[in-house]
Amino acid sequence: MARWGKLKDLIKLVIALAFYGGLAPLLGGLMATRRSWQRVLFGLMIFMPTLQPGRFTLMLGSIDFYRGHTKGFEISLIEVFAIALIIAVLRGPREPSMPCRASWPPGTGIYLLWCFAGLISIIHAWEPTYSLMTFVRVVKSTLIYAAAALFLRDDKDLRAAIYGLALALIVQGWICMKMRYLEGYFQIKGWFEHQNPMSMWAYMSACVVFAAAMHREVKGRLLWLCHAAFGAAGLCVLLSVSRAALAAYSAGAAIVLLMAWLRGPGVRTTLTSLMGMVGAGMVLMFAMDSINSRLEEVKAGKEKTAEDLRDILNRQSKAMLSDHPVIGIGWNNFGIANSRPRGAKYSEVLEEWDRSRGFTIVDENYWANPLTESLYWLILAENGWLGWCCFVSFLAVTLWHGLRATLSGGKSLMGYVAFGIMVALLICYPHGLVERILTQTKNLSHWLMLAGILSGMEMNRRARAR
Repeated sequence: MARWGKLKDLIKLVIALAFYGGLAPLLGGLMATRRSWQRVLFGLMIFMPTLQPGRFTLMLGSIDFYRGHTKGFEISLIEVFAIALIIAVLRGPREPSMPCRASWPPGTGIYLLWCFAGLISIIHAWEPTYSLMTFVRVVKSTLIYAAAALFLRDDKDLRAAIYGLALALIVQGWICMKMRYLEGYFQIKGWFEHQNPMSMWAYMSACVVFAAAMHREVKGRLLWLCHAAFGAAGLCVLLSVSRAALAAYSAGAAIVLLMAWLRGPGVRTTLTSLMGMVGAGMVLMFAMDSINSRLEEVKAGKEKTAEDLRDILNRQSKAMLSDHPVIGIGWNNFGIANSRPRGAKYSEVLEEWDRSRGFTIVDENYWANPLTESLYWLILAENGWLGWCCFVSFLAVTLWHGLRATLSGGKSLMGYVAFGIMVALLICYPHGLVERILTQTKNLSHWLMLAGILSGMEMNRRARAR
């Protein structure tokens, strides 16, 4: 069995080398003079996170039992396409009407700084290989960010991204409807690992397509696609039965709609507002039973205990940070450090809570304790203050790019979409206080593509300024 596992890893390694070192450069060379092909490829890239993980990823050295950032050395087809797109853009001719842009997308250096700050935590890692797994995945994801930034130059490029995002939402909406009303599932996760990543991906995408739908130059098929996608995102969020995501979706829609009213009310804005109210009522009629059931479940849980499991897991993070405040206990090592037998010290925090609730403590029940749900406490525990500061700095840079693109874009399509992405990030980042979703492959790729689009807009602004 072990020999077969090594053989499978060898086959996967050969595939990875062929894809990263062969297919990607070949595809990039073929597309260098074909801008329309590049647009199709980026539309496909932004569509791909909606697919099942096994459809576009392979895993080398997989550790199926482990709960963490990643369970092995990950190979992603999105990254392969990103390499192809970078090569195509850099080798392709520059259009005379476009000003010369820098070849290094703004924000890339800070993102890489976070990657290597996280790698330093390997010094304290209980399992250094696990830290390397996460470092390899995150540093390779820089390709996705850079590809999105280098690709985006004009409105045609932006429309390709919107098409891909809208189709992804519509497909996911159908999958969720099928799982809820034909297969009878309660909390729907679609083609995602869990309902929370799916709902976060949905509301972030919804902000973007809704902002595009508000622009007067978006007409015909694309306009209808954006409205359908926005409705599909609402269904995904409702059927996931995530209260935080529902609040985020509603807040995002309200802020984007307010922006449209402030920038010039008209027939489209008025009709969209009316249609939104009617649509919200109809969607709530379909999913209100799920929402009520979930609220009752949460209420019953709060009546049983005053302290939530999230608080206890955050307390474990605080203990780890106290012991290793600068560089943390090691990237992707939280699941080892907070569980028996090796992490008995931090597992005791959870065990003490269970004792207070009258549970009998059996060591075997604490060999795979859950991870903290907070993205920021997870990074603090594993990467220390050094990694946390680098990570938060990158978040701030992405928001700064969004603000600059919104102001410089004004009433153009670029300005509207920039505002939609900025709103998505402004909601997503605080959501990270209670969800660690951005550590997962699909959401990480989606987030970096949206942030990369903002970086591309900043590149355009700087080129025009010069």
